[in-house]
Amino acid sequence: MKVLAINLSHNASFSIVENGKLVLSIEQERVSKVKRDSQIHKLSEGLKNNHFDIVGYTSYNMFDDKVESYTDLVKTCLKKENITYDKLICYDKHHLTHCYSSFYNSGFEEAVCLIIDNGGTTYTVNDVNLGQENISIYKMSYTKEPELLFKLCRDWWGRDISIGKYHTYNMMSPAGVFEMYKDALGFKEPGSIMGLSSYGKENSEIPKIYDERDMFCKLNTSFNDVILRRKTSYSKGMVPDEDFCYRIQKDCTNVVKKYIKWIMNNYGNNICLSGGYFQNSIANYEFLKMNNNIFVDPVCHDGGTSIGLAQHLDYKYNNNKPEKYNSLYQGPIYMNQKELLEMYKPLNFSHSKQKYKIVDMGNKEVASLLKQNKCIGMYQGRSEMGPRALGNRSILFNPSNPNAKEKVNLVKNREWFRPYAGTVLYEHTNDWFNLEGKNETPYMSYVVGVKENKINLIPGICHIDNSCRIQTLKKEQNNNFYEIINEFYKLTGVPVLLNTSLNTAGMPLIESIEDVLNMMLKSNIDMIYFPEYKKAIESI
Repeated sequence: MKVLAINLSHNASFSIVENGKLVLSIEQERVSKVKRDSQIHKLSEGLKNNHFDIVGYTSYNMFDDKVESYTDLVKTCLKKENITYDKLICYDKHHLTHCYSSFYNSGFEEAVCLIIDNGGTTYTVNDVNLGQENISIYKMSYTKEPELLFKLCRDWWGRDISIGKYHTYNMMSPAGVFEMYKDALGFKEPGSIMGLSSYGKENSEIPKIYDERDMFCKLNTSFNDVILRRKTSYSKGMVPDEDFCYRIQKDCTNVVKKYIKWIMNNYGNNICLSGGYFQNSIANYEFLKMNNNIFVDPVCHDGGTSIGLAQHLDYKYNNNKPEKYNSLYQGPIYMNQKELLEMYKPLNFSHSKQKYKIVDMGNKEVASLLKQNKCIGMYQGRSEMGPRALGNRSILFNPSNPNAKEKVNLVKNREWFRPYAGTVLYEHTNDWFNLEGKNETPYMSYVVGVKENKINLIPGICHIDNSCRIQTLKKEQNNNFYEIINEFYKLTGVPVLLNTSLNTAGMPLIESIEDVLNMMLKSNIDMIYFPEYKKAIESI
């Protein structure tokens, strides 16, 4: 039995589950090259002439007048590519799709899911329109239907309403705060606030964001007033942007801690976290300190909702218990990649201003070049689902180089204050990083503390507060990537590499080999390595 689930909101995505197992998951932006793309035509082209037992589709807010247009869109796209199905299902419970994605892949038999984003389904209870859900808590198990424990909706008209477990206030969720104030601070992504927050400090001129007397995320309007007047009403340096970022990061983390503490006090320690807010890996580490049994959905943004929906529909209609995925290498399997690479060999990219050639290359040689501070991209196998590069679509660099960030930024063009992540061999993790009792973090879900005696050994990935977002890696998870790090360890005594996504600023993660070649021609990267074929494209 084969199920296709489609997410139609931002980060549109397709996921396929077959007999309980996730076999494909990819976002539209990877193939369209439009970041956060909400269209599905490119994804549909990739599934031409396929048949599915069930096709389900969802979006962040499928109120009545949208359902018809979404249905027409899905039918049209599928028909155009001769994608057929036995059953077509519209699913309109946005936060529950996040619940399914996190719970089914957590390994728990029972858990409580906390979902926080910037707005999902609009709820009406007892004929009262409560607005869009922003925060939800559900009790989940394989033997019972999801049980709602708490739902907080956003009301723009100043109403304070509670109906049973449903609440609406003129509020802003932590996800909404990051989204709104990134614009006020002139950033393109909420992650910029997270990165700059480590440079900030307490500032008496900056009010707290939330009324801390309750859990309803009511905004302190004086904070909004100060941030909007920061450059006109205050002398230079009195209210720097990094202090606003510190305030946002700290206050949002603190309010989420209240929800986690409430869950722990009432329902135990099996907790799943999902929704766009939990891409905040600094905050996730603070939650880990409270309870190292939490599971952070590694695809917690809307792109991951198609995973949860596909697993849910397969379980509900086909009685196939979802199989927890053990890898996020869920992208398409491409054929004839070696042949494509060989097609470019005679050209040697002579038409480019910068000259390149294709050379033979092995894992040991790559490790040696990384020691020599070469910036090397790596392309292999199936692409990673979600926002993190985990070794199949990665840029690698020497973390011992104190100028690593500046060197990699020649390729990535990121803001100066945003740190880079690292990948560490699993067996060395606890010697280098503090995971607060957790065994591993294979999906880069946490920014963790660097051990004091290792800080000076990896300055290229150590943030100003001596932290680093890390991926732990076992040999069986990614053999080539493991071998490269291990060879680097033999050469340097450092079992860690800088690892960031294979793309340039403003572009989605690289998907195909054609994308790789295009990036090589347009960036300052030294080499892109293809470990499956023992080949590399290098500059000359």
